[in-house]
Amino acid sequence: MTRKFDSRTSATIFSATVSCFMTVCLVSAARAAEPGADESKQPPRTNSAGLTIHRRTADDAKQMEPNEMLSDLRDVRLSLGQVKQQAVNLFLESTRIEITPASGVLVSSPTTINESMLNKKHHVYLAPRKEWLVYYINTLEPIIQLLIDDIYDVDTNERLVPKKIEQQINPLWKTWSQEVNSIRKSMDKVQEAIGENDSNLTIGREAVSIYQKADILEKTRYKVYGLFRAHYIHK
Repeated sequence: MTRKFDSRTSATIFSATVSCFMTVCLVSAARAAEPGADESKQPPRTNSAGLTIHRRTADDAKQMEPNEMLSDLRDVRLSLGQVKQQAVNLFLESTRIEITPASGVLVSSPTTINESMLNKKHHVYLAPRKEWLVYYINTLEPIIQLLIDDIYDVDTNERLVPKKIEQQINPLWKTWSQEVNSIRKSMDKVQEAIGENDSNLTIGREAVSIYQKADILEKTRYKVYGLFRAHYIHK
């Protein structure tokens, strides 16, 4: 499904470009280049979101340096935090209720979500505002698109890394790619529900799914960090 970014998200798309290296720490487990390879031999490509993808490091040796790897893992955490925030925003938009004079003052909004927070009677909720749903999905799109691009890169299985690390990280990458694709499917379902009648529960459930998948990705990140840190300390 092709989505078009509105003008309000141009700044988000620009900032998301900076995040194109956010999974390179995981990509490095499988993607290869000849030692000392020149980046000019691997020209940048443009993905379906119109973003130019550059290789951040010229060769495997550079990418495998401790500071490169561990810094990238930190940046993955920042990106996953953005994904979770937009999932919360989608959930809150789909669960808006009518406020009366007797209603209490809204002091704060939840920072975590789960399906038990959904009222199964959709009629208690106000219709989601289309423009806000589009804004949140468009904010998510560049980040997830870049993750999907990195899945494609990893599937080429060309990066040279120590055999021990490769054997340990490949199963984790399989989990990573599955969850990223699952997030994309949930985004598609939200997109399809925009403008539909009684779409609150559908959008709310998919928002929870996106949040939970991001949680799984974060746990995977912890494991990857542990593997690389142990590798560098005992090297």
